[in-house]
Amino acid sequence: MRQLTTMLLLLTASWMVGQVNPNSKIDSLKALVRTQHGAKKFKTLCYLSDEYSSSDLEKSLSYGKQALLAAKGIKSDSCLALAYNTIANTFQYKLVLDSALSYHRKALKVRVAIKDSLGIADTYNNIGIVYDTKGDFEEALNNYFKALYYYDKKNDIAKQGMTYTNIGIVYKTHLDYPKALAYYRKAYAYYSKAKDAFGITVSSGNLGSILINFKQYKESLKYSEMATKGYRKLGYDRYIPYPLVNIAVVYDSLHQFASAEKYYHQSIAQHIKFENWYEAANGGNGYALCLIKQKKYNESIAVSEKAKANAMKSDAELLINAANENLSKAYAKLGNFEKAYKFSNLYAMGKDSLFVKEKTKAIFELDAKYQTEKKEKLLLKKEIEARQRNLWLLILGFLVLTTIVAALMIYRQQKLRNKQQEQEFRLETAIAKIETQNKLQEQRLSISRDLHDNIGAQLTFIISSVDNLKYAFDLKDSKLNGKLDNISDFTQSTIIELRDTIWAMNSEAISFEDLRMRIMNFIEKAKTAKESIAFGFDIDEGLSDLSFSSVAGMNIYRTIQEAVNNAVKYANAIRIGVHIYDKGDEIRIEAIDDGLGFNQDTVLNGNGLHNMKKRIRSIGGVFDINSAPGSGTTVSINIQKALLNTKR
Repeated sequence: MRQLTTMLLLLTASWMVGQVNPNSKIDSLKALVRTQHGAKKFKTLCYLSDEYSSSDLEKSLSYGKQALLAAKGIKSDSCLALAYNTIANTFQYKLVLDSALSYHRKALKVRVAIKDSLGIADTYNNIGIVYDTKGDFEEALNNYFKALYYYDKKNDIAKQGMTYTNIGIVYKTHLDYPKALAYYRKAYAYYSKAKDAFGITVSSGNLGSILINFKQYKESLKYSEMATKGYRKLGYDRYIPYPLVNIAVVYDSLHQFASAEKYYHQSIAQHIKFENWYEAANGGNGYALCLIKQKKYNESIAVSEKAKANAMKSDAELLINAANENLSKAYAKLGNFEKAYKFSNLYAMGKDSLFVKEKTKAIFELDAKYQTEKKEKLLLKKEIEARQRNLWLLILGFLVLTTIVAALMIYRQQKLRNKQQEQEFRLETAIAKIETQNKLQEQRLSISRDLHDNIGAQLTFIISSVDNLKYAFDLKDSKLNGKLDNISDFTQSTIIELRDTIWAMNSEAISFEDLRMRIMNFIEKAKTAKESIAFGFDIDEGLSDLSFSSVAGMNIYRTIQEAVNNAVKYANAIRIGVHIYDKGDEIRIEAIDDGLGFNQDTVLNGNGLHNMKKRIRSIGGVFDINSAPGSGTTVSINIQKALLNTKR
């Protein structure tokens, strides 16, 4: 589940800690602002905007805009920047991200002009949060590291903890759980040292979330409950559902479903109350899977439909796709294969449209190199400074040895500088290599888009043109009609092949779940084309969590497709089955038909059989075919898991 990103709040520590009755505090601030003028009125308006940010975002925005007018009235640049920041934060809460970026940049411009280094750091952090929310993780990390540079210089412990939290969130998003946990623990330690109640609460919630991935459920519950109590004490009700959903996931993982359902309900209801549609959809998808585990398929369908509607409100394509996948699973379990096939197709199309973004991998590599080089340079700098101090002591104490010692120090310093320059050159080379890899990735995505948008559209036009010819001219020639039908069918098959190729191009890794969906779609189409044949398909459940490279996935899929097509065309079979087994260290795939069979000694291997063998051998697998006249045909594939790097 997602965790809460640390936001910069406008309140001082004294306002944040010990907040018991938010409504009475708001009433007091409203009464106070009516009697104030100038800078005091401006600050109270900012406090009101911040207080409403956890309960009423429209009022929060209204008071933020009043604060902006007050700042312009008193002609204070620092107040103007703070007002821009207040409005930007409210837009961030409302998920109006372009407006949030616009106001943060206005704040940054003012703070740079007045040389407010802490304010500059705060704004870089907030810009990073907006990019994080937009999914542009490269820009998010870039801004987080800029903020951290200023916080390190000022030794601002609480702000360092905040930035470590945000960097950890990016690594968690990209499934680098060990690195995310390290940043979260560092953030918790910094917040604890600073005695920052809000920071401790946020980092507790994040630790509760990440520890689930390490199956440390007891510790996860402890931190999530700490976060829940912390938000209640501080009066930030809109953040309470984040640790609640983590508690739900823990109980779900422990198969304590009654408790899990209770916390899922509470979390989703709270997110809906504050119109946080993204998180409501995210929690709903988790709840739907929990219901599938309990075989409550109809309830799961209802929850998935609500989650899908909430995801549409926030334009969250990834969550819409997850809801379609849950609906496909639930309908399949109920035996409603028509709807299962419908949602499976929607899920497959959604997967095709979501291009894989790997730009942040280059940033992660750059981060590691940056940290290493930074430490080495610091050590070199300290060593040079120490030698320089010794040099002055030697000059004062031993005048006779001055020339010799000076020459020696100059030589060693030059050697150190040469080493430092060499390291800088290596870093620049590494950065250039990363940029080249990014460009290659962008070119691959561009090619796949061109294939889809241009060639796909042209093939669709051919099908439409053939159909128009048939209906426009009312052709009586059955032979010509057959030719046109063949052209239309061939073009349709080419579109399907094109879609499969784009799918493979855009996938760094393909899971068995992806492969299962592709094979199921293919078999469903085969059923429609050959109603006289009974098709079967099953896959061991234990393989659902395995994945492999896009090349291996495409070769396996094409081989299965060729085997089934051969059986349909030549075997005169009544039943055709595809079975995928988990054999411990290896995977076994079988395509079996009960057709005519053939004599392997007398039948020559055509291009189809040759291509199947070549595909499987190219990925390190073993291909075999067994057949005899009247005994059907079995195509088998055996692949060692280690050769495919199948563990996620």
